Amino acid sequence: MVRLEFLGALSIVGSSGVLVETGSERIVFDYGTNIQELPPTFPHVVKGKIDAVFLSHAHLDHSGGLAILMKKNPCTIYAAAPSKQMVQMLLKDSLKIAKHEGIRLPFTTKDAQSAINNFKHIEYRKPITIGNTKAITYAAGHIPGSMMTFLRIGNNKTQASSKRKKRKYNTLLYTGDFNTKDTQLINGSDTRLPELDILITESTYADREHPDRKKQEKELIKIVQSTLANDGIAVVSNFAIGRTQEVLLILGKYGIDYPLYIDGMAKKATTIINGHPQALRDPTSLDKALRKVHYITNERQRAKIIKNPCVILTTSGMLSGGPVIYYLQKLYEDRRSSLTLSGFQVPGTPGHTLMETGRLPLEDCERKIHELKLKMSVRRLDFSSHVGRKEMFAFIERLNPKKIFCVHGDNTPKFARELRDKGFDATAPLPEKRVFDLA
Repeated sequence: MVRLEFLGALSIVGSSGVLVETGSERIVFDYGTNIQELPPTFPHVVKGKIDAVFLSHAHLDHSGGLAILMKKNPCTIYAAAPSKQMVQMLLKDSLKIAKHEGIRLPFTTKDAQSAINNFKHIEYRKPITIGNTKAITYAAGHIPGSMMTFLRIGNNKTQASSKRKKRKYNTLLYTGDFNTKDTQLINGSDTRLPELDILITESTYADREHPDRKKQEKELIKIVQSTLANDGIAVVSNFAIGRTQEVLLILGKYGIDYPLYIDGMAKKATTIINGHPQALRDPTSLDKALRKVHYITNERQRAKIIKNPCVILTTSGMLSGGPVIYYLQKLYEDRRSSLTLSGFQVPGTPGHTLMETGRLPLEDCERKIHELKLKMSVRRLDFSSHVGRKEMFAFIERLNPKKIFCVHGDNTPKFARELRDKGFDATAPLPEKRVFDLA
């Protein structure tokens, strides 16, 4: 019997985690946090010894609770390059932000480093054995180092063949976050996947499509070129990992040759990713693009660069902090300048409020909220690294699993119903029903 305990991402995007019990092994997929809540929330506690963790990718909603998990359940964390360095960067930043906000996280710097020390690099398509279970990872196409994990349960040849034949569910695939389409930065997910019985899939965009990617690229270039032609500053606010590097390559593709700067955590993320060229669609692309880039490291440099037309790629992606706030406070009344948000804005975030009202809520040193009414041009584009609705259905139909579990989405019950309407045995785990025994 296989037991699945869904620890988080239950009809929400955030705090991912799944415990798989095979009868002989206990394996965890991801252990993240919900960064949209203050204080941040984490998946359900895993009780008892675990044999291995497979980390789908570095984003905090999948990795942010690893330090907590490792305190009580130390084991090997398998991840693809360059996830280890990026998780280390993000956990360190989480502790820094929490201290600034007066929040006490349930782990320390020492705990975070202990978790990092448990990382072990795993290569795509090279199987490893965990007890009686074989694990194989595949490229997920989400960000550099993202991976899907496939388990073949009951791999030990000493087990009686009759027992293996009686088991209905022998194979499982956990997608993590994935994208089937190529981007400028990385290739889409691996499509040469084995037959499987159980599919645990993300559902982030199960209810909507993405706009045409090439049109979004051209729209970004139009905004940047128009801003520069008006002697303005083109600020592009991005997520540090994956998105900043994608936008940088788009600008290079269309020959944007104005002064180009990268600020915030994106600097370190870009350096890490560039150190793993094998994770990129074109191993030399990022290195070439960076030859025209200057890193901004302090406020004096920020004040200097906004005196002349330029392009600034900075964090944070939802305007919840980071250097982008400095630039907006200086430029918000400048009609020549522009702000481009390169991805989805979660309701409740400053970026979402800005798009809804035209006003950006800010907190001063006394933690009082005031608003900036932006006169600079503001646009949101979609450079998502998640699979869209149409491609998600095609992916599932191609795999044709016996059982599907839908997680990591705002409306997973609806998605599961749609899959059932197509003839699949699909379920959306919920807080009141999150443990499943599969005979």
